[in-house]
Amino acid sequence: MIRSVVALFAFAVVLCGYIVLRPSDNGRAMPVVSNDAAVTRAQTDAILAPVAATAILTNSAVIQAPQRNTAPGINVPVDNSTMVSTAANVLAGLGLNVDPNPDAVEDDPMRRMTAGVLSGIGAVTGNTVTTASQDPTPTSALELLVVQALKEGQNDDYIDTLVNEAATAGTITVPEILVTSDGRVDTHVLLTSIIAQATIAAGGVAPTAPERPEGVEVRIVQRATESQQYRFYTVRSGDSLGAIAMNFYGDVGKYNLIFAANRSTLSSPNNIRVGQRLTIPDA
Repeated sequence: MIRSVVALFAFAVVLCGYIVLRPSDNGRAMPVVSNDAAVTRAQTDAILAPVAATAILTNSAVIQAPQRNTAPGINVPVDNSTMVSTAANVLAGLGLNVDPNPDAVEDDPMRRMTAGVLSGIGAVTGNTVTTASQDPTPTSALELLVVQALKEGQNDDYIDTLVNEAATAGTITVPEILVTSDGRVDTHVLLTSIIAQATIAAGGVAPTAPERPEGVEVRIVQRATESQQYRFYTVRSGDSLGAIAMNFYGDVGKYNLIFAANRSTLSSPNNIRVGQRLTIPDA
């Protein structure tokens, strides 16, 4: 019994000595770190260092590091200006005076309200009161920005970046129909409207509605006496209400037809959403 106890004690001593004195894999003794050891700045930085963009595994597989998911768009400041007046003002700044078409379909609530107020004043005073006509001239920050870029001969991509950066900074406001579903400024519609007005002013042909608009969904409802056709469109990323109006009518000014037909689900022209299903009425 005594021999067994002595043998076990000796084995335990030898095992403890081996653990304490055993060398590391590279031949150096393993360091002993106390519980109250201070953590250096270098160690902290190493622990908190960001993950590399990719990590290569031993089996050659690549795992992408997680990316930060930021908001896809910007909060674009809008105003109640129309595309007809905006395009005319830009062209005036370029030396081409275009008289905005008074018969344009584009609906301007502020103009209607002003006309109603003036009509009421005229009824009370007995005098005819009308709004003063104003020749087109660039006045807004957006118009002045586009005029300057076009005078410099800048391309569409440059103007798109310039306008969207200014909108991000909040230094310009834009017509609400230019705000896309992902929160950007639709400069394609803006520039297309300017070109269309210049073409018409030069005696050219106005844009026409395409025979088969892109993305159109047609439903035919059979009634007792007749069949009625309904058109729908599902909003895609990058769409603006102005772009959808151009797609279906060939005229950005007819956006109000779409807006009026979807007032139950569309609170304002600049609030269209990806995946939203819009009713497209006939022009």
